[in-house]
Amino acid sequence: MVNFSSVFEWIVTPLNIGLQLALLFISFKRRLYRQLVFFFTYIFLLNLNDGVGWSVFFSPWSQTAGWRNAYWFFQFILSLLRLLTIAEISRGSLRSYPAVWGLAWRTMSAAAVILLTWTTESAIQNAHHMRKFIAVGGQRFEFMEAILLLFLLLLGAYYHVRISPLYRLILIGICIYSALLVADNQFWLLKTILGDSIFAYVRRGAFPISLAIWTYAVWRWGATSNSPPELISQATYDELSPQIHDRLRELNDRLADFVGKGQR
Repeated sequence: MVNFSSVFEWIVTPLNIGLQLALLFISFKRRLYRQLVFFFTYIFLLNLNDGVGWSVFFSPWSQTAGWRNAYWFFQFILSLLRLLTIAEISRGSLRSYPAVWGLAWRTMSAAAVILLTWTTESAIQNAHHMRKFIAVGGQRFEFMEAILLLFLLLLGAYYHVRISPLYRLILIGICIYSALLVADNQFWLLKTILGDSIFAYVRRGAFPISLAIWTYAVWRWGATSNSPPELISQATYDELSPQIHDRLRELNDRLADFVGKGQR
């Protein structure tokens, strides 16, 4: 029998697989691993996770406790890679601004330690209940990602730091997914999410939005280098500075002569 749940699954599952494969292919073609190591690793493991997941789904292992634990551990690894991507983008965007970078990494590190401690403590308190343990731990971790990401964007806007379109869209995609997971995990704490509930649809339907944003960003700007311009050496500066000074002085003298003749 065809119902909304099956139609939704027919649409979202191929869309997810197609976007993930396209993102991996474009990222490899654009050599994204040279700019964003953690994000490229995240994309690669994301595809590997789906490949292994589909293989196990049609085997007896899918019903074992070992597979469920491995699945949630892998989800934690993916969440950790998203967090490391935020740190990687922070360094790549702010390293050309030493004063701002010094403030940012200290503040973000302190906030990360506080939020990670809160996440760990909250998860341990619910260790006796697997559903609450996963939901609380996941919610707090995603909340930490969203806070650090918003802090980076606000810091960049306040100090007029240039964040490349590639980095900005990757951050926006992470923010959308993390924010939806924070809300979704809160509903999961209130009730067990059924397969045809609105919360399950939100969880499954949110990810293609982020995937589409990341795919477009990598396709459009993935080949653009975000490295700061290389500064000339002190020796080159010392050599060229007198020459530039003499030429500017010569230009100034000629302009002065021209203005003097014009006034006659």
